[in-house]
Amino acid sequence: MFVGKVYNKIIHQFYSRKKNKAYWVHCKNLFLKIKLKKKIIVKISWSSRKPLQMAGTARGTVTAMTGNAKFATPKVTLAAMTTAATRTEVAWANRKNGATAKDELTLASNDLDSLLHTQGDYVSGIANGDEAIIHSAGFEAIGSNASAAKGVAPATPAAPVLTSKNGGAIKAKVDAVANADNYCFVLSVDGAINATINNGQINIDAGTKMAVLNSSKSSVEFTNLPALKPVSVVVVVSNSHGNSGFSAIATGATLP
Repeated sequence: MFVGKVYNKIIHQFYSRKKNKAYWVHCKNLFLKIKLKKKIIVKISWSSRKPLQMAGTARGTVTAMTGNAKFATPKVTLAAMTTAATRTEVAWANRKNGATAKDELTLASNDLDSLLHTQGDYVSGIANGDEAIIHSAGFEAIGSNASAAKGVAPATPAAPVLTSKNGGAIKAKVDAVANADNYCFVLSVDGAINATINNGQINIDAGTKMAVLNSSKSSVEFTNLPALKPVSVVVVVSNSHGNSGFSAIATGATLP
């Protein structure tokens, strides 16, 4: 899997190879977002197309959050959520009373949907990946338990060990890092690794030729590299709570 999105389009060449999905980049400025495992957040389990179900969800959150010390100052007051749920239920009951009644149902449903999204964002922020806290607010959760339980970003890995193979292949392996869910290997051919990490993005400098491999495992293999060229490799690891810095640089060379 590619590490992330291309944030600008000043790219001369960009293609994938084989199932390991390495990507070559000849670029002027490229920004790759480091892959982070998804944090546990509120699941959007309701739909404005099902007004009564949505009203029931809203009332469930009001019941769960009433007196809940975790949510002392909800973004949407519990009174406002109750009023919106009641409005939606009344609009549903009156939906067959002409065009104006249908319009009111649409408006009421959309307003309640918006309030639930706002409250869900608030609860996700308070919970900070804790599924139990989300459930205590009457919402469902989505994300990865394993990732959230780890609590902190992983430490910076050691320099990878490189093994050159015939046919222009380089195997890169690094010692496993505690709490790491993802290993991003960055390889430069015939030059230094001119890249930095800033706010969860890998920033690759102008004129740099890079290959990037992203894996849940601590070893990868770059293939189809040019023969008899020096290479440099670094690794950055990540989980739902953030990313490490780059490892120390490992150097090697490709074989014919």
